[in-house]
Amino acid sequence: MIGYHNNNKKFFHPTTSSTFKLVKLGNVNVTFLDKTNLLGYDGQDMAQLGKYRVETRLGMITHCNSANFNDVDGIIGFGWANQNRSAAILKTLTTKSRPHWDIVQRQDFVPMPRKFAFTADDSIGELQLGGYEPDSVAEPMQMFPMAGYAYGVNVTSIKFGNVELLDFMGNHHAYVGEFDSGTTCLLIPNSTVNGTFKRNPFEILLNEQNKGGTFPLVYTIGGETFEIAYEECVEPAETAMILGDPWFRKWIVLHDLVDLKDKKMGLALRNPSYKLGVETDSSATLSQHSQYRANKGRSQELAEFNPLSKVRAHRRITSAKSALTMGLYQGQAVDKVALESQSRVTYNIKLSIGTPPQPLQVIFDTGSFMLAVFADPAPEGMKPILDAQVGSYEDSESPWGQISQELSWRIQGLNRTALIGANLIFIALIVGAVFSLMSRRRSQEKYQELHQLEEMGVESDGWTE
Repeated sequence: MIGYHNNNKKFFHPTTSSTFKLVKLGNVNVTFLDKTNLLGYDGQDMAQLGKYRVETRLGMITHCNSANFNDVDGIIGFGWANQNRSAAILKTLTTKSRPHWDIVQRQDFVPMPRKFAFTADDSIGELQLGGYEPDSVAEPMQMFPMAGYAYGVNVTSIKFGNVELLDFMGNHHAYVGEFDSGTTCLLIPNSTVNGTFKRNPFEILLNEQNKGGTFPLVYTIGGETFEIAYEECVEPAETAMILGDPWFRKWIVLHDLVDLKDKKMGLALRNPSYKLGVETDSSATLSQHSQYRANKGRSQELAEFNPLSKVRAHRRITSAKSALTMGLYQGQAVDKVALESQSRVTYNIKLSIGTPPQPLQVIFDTGSFMLAVFADPAPEGMKPILDAQVGSYEDSESPWGQISQELSWRIQGLNRTALIGANLIFIALIVGAVFSLMSRRRSQEKYQELHQLEEMGVESDGWTE
């Protein structure tokens, strides 16, 4: 396996950060199904995303045996997990303290509202922290209950012309579609999903396209219809329905977790005149407005503080050819597009770690909780906060092993026939070991387990120490 290289040489240097703390040596050991292995240690330091600067724990990767992370400085997962030791950066950004890590944010820190939006075009993307930019939408934001165990909604219909693709069986009336900006295409179930459908949805679409149909796909969510152009690519999945990159390139997609008992997804057409990628001033934090604070009272300052922060995302397309090495699929850990895709998409955003801040370009991913950067070895002689423990963490009981399992279904695909607009239909074969999307079910079961524990008030180790 070809090893990782970073031509930009932008590793995090803990020795030059005055706020770095060593948490645990040898605690990062993740092996993915394609044998990509990440090794390292746990650290704690300041992390800045947009205008929000927080102290958090994160993985420090010192070894990678795969070229799949080439020229990437790390990964920031924006998935949500509410356990006490959850590694979710989204939790750290939206709370004043992480007591199980003995972390209390600075006194003047204003937590980010627990919501964010993402949108993109063919060249760049934009992450909107703390809500959505009103100027970016061309219509009122339509809100829908969040469904499933990730960022999903209930889809009640998908039509191709007058033909219904979701022919539900019995008491089934909706199917969860998950929003995922890292999946290049739309994914539609290529089975009846254990009797959920009378007929295979993707097979219906395939037959209709073979007849010469060139209609858009019309999804129905919460009684509202959303049209995806025929030219967008569609791929089959055994059970998954993924609302991929085409959705983010047309709509502002809002993830609203303000009320954890009533989480919502929002959709609004993007304003065609809105300019993507104009970032909010990252220095616009309360703590850095010293003169402003001297002239105004704290209450007025808080009242006038705008929580919205916009971060530019660099869109990167990787061809399927470069994703295949020696006939074996080397899956990139956060690229969740199917193996057979003609191209794969990632969005890289700026994340700064340490004091003074060291800027890094990391992959933005809504489908994981993992926060980790490539780093130099831990400073010699620094005492870890937790006892050193070196070993393999691939088992399901360990925090990093859980992350590995959580991401596994997003790394591997299964045999599929792929559809692309303009009636171009191609068959793409998976080379090497094939991992069924049944893993998605196992991942969903893990989500369900965590949510059940949370509702019962049972302590869980979450995703990190």
